[in-house]
Amino acid sequence: MHSLKVYGPGRNVLALQKHGQVVSSFLAVTLGLHLFIAAYKRALNPLFGSVLTEQHLDLVVYSCTALAIVYPRQAIRRILLGLAVLVQIAPHSTYCVGIYAARYGGSANGPLICHMLVLAPVVHLSASLITHFGFFFLGILAYAGWVKVCAAEDKLGLMRNGFEVVKLARQYFRLLFPAIFLVVSAIRPPTLTLVKEFPHYSVHYPLRILFSQESTTGVIVVGELLDTLKDTVPDALHSIRYLRASHSLLGGVWTGDAVVTMGDSPRTDESGTPLGDSIYCAFVLQEAVRLINSTSERPDHHYERALVIGVGTGIVADALAQHGISTTLVEVDPAVYYAARRYFGLKHPGDDNVFLEDARGWVERRVATLTASSTHPPKFDIVVHDCFSGGGVPEHLYTIEFWDELGAIMTPSGVIAVNFAGKLGSKSSRAVATTLLKAFGQCRVFHDYLGAITEQHLQNEFINAVFFCSKSASPVTFRPSVEEDYLQSYLRRHVLSGLERRELPISMLKNASVWSAEVEDVFLLTDMDKKLNEWQRADAAEHWRVMRKVMPDIVWETF
Repeated sequence: MHSLKVYGPGRNVLALQKHGQVVSSFLAVTLGLHLFIAAYKRALNPLFGSVLTEQHLDLVVYSCTALAIVYPRQAIRRILLGLAVLVQIAPHSTYCVGIYAARYGGSANGPLICHMLVLAPVVHLSASLITHFGFFFLGILAYAGWVKVCAAEDKLGLMRNGFEVVKLARQYFRLLFPAIFLVVSAIRPPTLTLVKEFPHYSVHYPLRILFSQESTTGVIVVGELLDTLKDTVPDALHSIRYLRASHSLLGGVWTGDAVVTMGDSPRTDESGTPLGDSIYCAFVLQEAVRLINSTSERPDHHYERALVIGVGTGIVADALAQHGISTTLVEVDPAVYYAARRYFGLKHPGDDNVFLEDARGWVERRVATLTASSTHPPKFDIVVHDCFSGGGVPEHLYTIEFWDELGAIMTPSGVIAVNFAGKLGSKSSRAVATTLLKAFGQCRVFHDYLGAITEQHLQNEFINAVFFCSKSASPVTFRPSVEEDYLQSYLRRHVLSGLERRELPISMLKNASVWSAEVEDVFLLTDMDKKLNEWQRADAAEHWRVMRKVMPDIVWETF
């Protein structure tokens, strides 16, 4: 039989149709690749954090793409079957491989192991939606496509002949096998974000999850380490309620027998459960902004209005409110604010004082309102800025432009407390210190480390530092703390009464011995460059290791 040849205009039409199919297929695969990688990264972020998740990812994608070009072409029905199974089980395989890769591969090799075992096999055919149900529906579509191809190749017509039931089952039993993955993944999600009833108790550890939700900044989890191991395993961490966003702790408090106060009435959550002090003293250190007495224009040095950017567990916001300061809250993640109110005792300051959005846009609108409105909204005496999460900070909230905008909505004698976590001798820390000094003119910095700080600690230890800055002509000084400042908290008394022991010369962060105008230009953070993100990548692995030391693995694996 001779093949049919087409000449003339018809040949051009067929060529155009063929090229069109190639282009549309290329676009579909490219879109699927981007969607799958987005879903994969979001699933892996709670185990490794955003920075480490990106590590080696491009290398794996490019290598697998190149391998797909030189690898012999497979039958289309085999490709569709593989896609149906691998994509369908992707949420489960990402979670299971991820937890063991984190345990045994650490921050250096864990992400690469996960990329190779989960991402690599499907990268050249990847297509997915961002949520768990996106994987589910894509698996159904790929499975249906595979069945369609098998039906088209059905020479005996068994799939179209309803009378040949036995032969159909024998010949096409393999069609039913992938359906198992569809059912299993639909009814057994690997994480708790789809669970509607809490609390959830771990069967492997005395751990209780009170809340878990996929949200703006990642998976937001409220959990408790119970005290059942305190008698049998003395060193086991227990009696803690924590708040985490992906692979970062936003804060926590002591619970149960660990609740100890200087008074008779501890704070409580919405259900009346007593809550103790913060597990981190960095949040209490931020409250020292109230003790600054040299810049206020008021004789009694009483601050009236405060702005808190980054709520966390609400420790600072609640303390400011208890001291009679009208407090406005700006928090980018609604789930964080919900968790702070329900599980950590944060009081709602009123709808007009809560803004669940990115702080940059909110500050810009506030500045515009001050400029355009005849009835100017009041400016802030105090700003507390704490946006650290996931091993880094959002760099658009640390640039000179942002600090200038923030200064415009503060009073002339206003003060700001900025929390930053990292290796204080690193480039990122030097950049934050340089930019704050440029914007405000004067800053003092204090640490939350338990002992004295040496040059070695600056270079090697991951430490929280709080910068206190002001544009005031008067130097920043602190009054001695008094009993009313402690709010019946032993931790507040310990931190605030010993403030002078925690101060760091800001020259240590700037490395003043080699400072110059040219060096300042290198470390000044602006909207035009992306230096801070690059510098923070070096600290992300250290932050991951610190988080794994602070809390047991099971805490990070249960979300």
